[in-house]
Amino acid sequence: MQEKINSLFGIPAPDAAVIHVRDTVDGPVPNIDPNYIFEPMVLKRILLWLGPKTPRKNIFLLGEAGVGKTSLPLEVCGRLRTPVWSVSCSGKTRFEHLVGAMCLVDGNTKWVDGPLTAAMRAGGVFLANEITRMDPGEQMRLVDILDQRSRLTIGETGEVIEPAADFRVAVTGNSGGHGDESGAYAGEKVGSFAFYDRFIKIKMEPLPEEHEKALLGKHAPGLPEQIRDGMVSLARQIRESFVGNGGALRITISPRSLIDWGKLACEYRLMSGLDPVKDSLKDIILNGSPEEDARVVMEIYENWVNGNQP
Repeated sequence: MQEKINSLFGIPAPDAAVIHVRDTVDGPVPNIDPNYIFEPMVLKRILLWLGPKTPRKNIFLLGEAGVGKTSLPLEVCGRLRTPVWSVSCSGKTRFEHLVGAMCLVDGNTKWVDGPLTAAMRAGGVFLANEITRMDPGEQMRLVDILDQRSRLTIGETGEVIEPAADFRVAVTGNSGGHGDESGAYAGEKVGSFAFYDRFIKIKMEPLPEEHEKALLGKHAPGLPEQIRDGMVSLARQIRESFVGNGGALRITISPRSLIDWGKLACEYRLMSGLDPVKDSLKDIILNGSPEEDARVVMEIYENWVNGNQP
């Protein structure tokens, strides 16, 4: 069926601009957040990647923690009713974990598809989060699948799988596959150019300040606007001082953490004996952080509370 892009994604678009949404689905469709805010130009690039005219069927979303690398494809696919099979990668993730394995099922040994194989069969998105933490040798075993004439041979059964036409691969990472010199993201590895050369690469940037204020307003409407605006300003100041951005702080307030801070502050307003904004900041961000870094953040917070806006 066809849906209007403006109503589906909440962005300005002519009523004549429509997009296909699946009628029937064979696989897990992500739940959507009705408060999600799409950046129009990034959305256009994602829709091109999902469409039939994309030059590459693989996309790499990179950027700092909490900027929406994972949520973006999930929110788009949820609205299009496109199934997504996802996995979080680490240095211990192996190719076989993605493809599947022979397992004992009801007393019989049979092949069970992994998330990659399931997505190839059904047609949908295979989403590999933090692919930049995966061992480069294991990454390279995916190359045949990433090529335009991709196919997958299951060694245990001899089956050769030709991917469905709408099969897509999305990966995310904090670095571009060249390692992390800042020290902010432990576990980032230097990968092969031959692997990353097979992706469309989109750098995810934080939302503009006004969009971030609007988003926090949707998620934490119980807080006064002046408080929400101050929280956004404080979060953006902390990010500028984060080691990943060339600063000295080893902690930051990502957009994801900002929203959770606002939500928790709303709940803490209903509980006696708590300072809603301060205590929720501690519980979401500061508790368990390096003591000196937490002290610096609290100094910035106290300056804000005492009338010196961050």
